[in-house]
Amino acid sequence: RDPNVVIVIGGGPETTATGAWFAGREPAYPQGIRGWALPAEAYREAGAERMQESGEGESPNLRAAQLAILGPRTGDLVWDIGCGSGALAVEAARFGAAVLAVDADPGACSRTDAAARAFGVPLQIVCARAPHVLERLPEPDVVRVGGGGVPVVRAVVDRRPERIVTHASTRDEAEALGAALTGNGYTVACSLLQSVDLDTEVWTERERSVVFLLSARRSDVSP
Repeated sequence: RDPNVVIVIGGGPETTATGAWFAGREPAYPQGIRGWALPAEAYREAGAERMQESGEGESPNLRAAQLAILGPRTGDLVWDIGCGSGALAVEAARFGAAVLAVDADPGACSRTDAAARAFGVPLQIVCARAPHVLERLPEPDVVRVGGGGVPVVRAVVDRRPERIVTHASTRDEAEALGAALTGNGYTVACSLLQSVDLDTEVWTERERSVVFLLSARRSDVSP
């Protein structure tokens, strides 16, 4: 879990500075694609043909809020539990973080792999069911819980990451997840996010999404 020897095989950091970039790999902008919290169309344009969004847990607006709270960066290990389409795992890796994407659905694992290949980012996919598989994984810095409910959230809290984000579709579910996050030295917050997708040709509503966003920050870590 906590190795004291790390062997790196393969390409290293950039040997010369180009512009404002000093170290590490170049940011992953395949085919000129720029930005974060990309829609499914951007993944398909990059070559991830199997990419798809499903439900409020995959919306770009929710993903943007989750990424903003987690703040993945170079040197972090991110767990994405219930990776679904693979979008959040890939975008966390594009920030330079190491990512473990966990899902029991082989289809989700395949979509995540296709998205990672399309954007040229390294991540490890663990095709197994949480929370049991989490016992074998190395300690995370930040965690997104995309599925599995209260049992998974409790297992994640036991591993003491700096930050945790998850979501719920109902208030009862949000209260249960909030109770699982509360205590153990964590500060918990919950927001109700509502987004409306508009057709800009006629300015009418195309799709509406309402979701509870829950986050927990370890109290001994600076904001």
